[in-house]
Amino acid sequence: MKHLINIENLTTEEINQIYNRALDFEKGIRKANHLNAHIVNMFFENSTRTKMSFEMAENKIHTNKYDFIANTSSIQKGEDLFDTINNLSAIGMNVIIMRHQDNELVENLSKKNYFQEISFINAGSGTKSHPTQALLDFYTIKKHFLNLSDKTIVIVGDIAHSRVAKSNINLLKKFNMKIRCLAPENLTGEKIEGVEYFVSLKEAFEDVDIIMALRIQKERLQEKIDFDEYIKNYQITKDNLPYAAFLMHPGPINKDIEINSNVFELQNARTILNQAKNGVYVRMAVLDMILNAQGL
Repeated sequence: MKHLINIENLTTEEINQIYNRALDFEKGIRKANHLNAHIVNMFFENSTRTKMSFEMAENKIHTNKYDFIANTSSIQKGEDLFDTINNLSAIGMNVIIMRHQDNELVENLSKKNYFQEISFINAGSGTKSHPTQALLDFYTIKKHFLNLSDKTIVIVGDIAHSRVAKSNINLLKKFNMKIRCLAPENLTGEKIEGVEYFVSLKEAFEDVDIIMALRIQKERLQEKIDFDEYIKNYQITKDNLPYAAFLMHPGPINKDIEINSNVFELQNARTILNQAKNGVYVRMAVLDMILNAQGL
């Protein structure tokens, strides 16, 4: 695996390889020392969980890591991003981990020729793709349910603007999970084949195994949202959360909008912090595979 750009390019075999490697890292069965690897974290959008878990993963597999700060870089002097990366390649960087608001930029950059070989990991591109989030969500789900083909997940919230939803749908469809999306019409977005769409929370939550809530992405919304109406019809509460279903959220959470604060007292909601924990092992696995492919 040279790059990780989107879920579509991964086979089920590769996804399972990442899962198994992450599990080995979590159990302490697998160790990795990539002392000759040099990794740059390039985040053009804000991040806590993704950025910090990548940094933790980089430390745990013993790489050399560098933070690229756009506001203090030569980009502010007018340097083209391709030229910036080509110079990073020439300096000796091996992997670029990039988050950017442009849907296509990371993929387009990965197809260019650089001074020396360099790999790209997409840490979130616009509203299109967030592959490591989907992989850690898969890891979290699979640890609970070894057989996914008879399980049902409901993704609820701002699906239209969610790269997490799109990547999760692409991944979970590969494993024949039953996928439902629940959102008001203005937050549903383009409908995807093989996914059931609901506007009624009661109907969507019937006989469900997993509920994945999404953040209302205020920074991407063009139209005004009636939050009182959203809370009334779509907020997850102790009363409507099915007893046997566990709750997920990629974060950050708008508390008391997507999820009522008292829900976090429930055992069902502990999965949310487990997602953050699991993100480290999954990102260790992805980095380990890419660095091994480079001979590092």
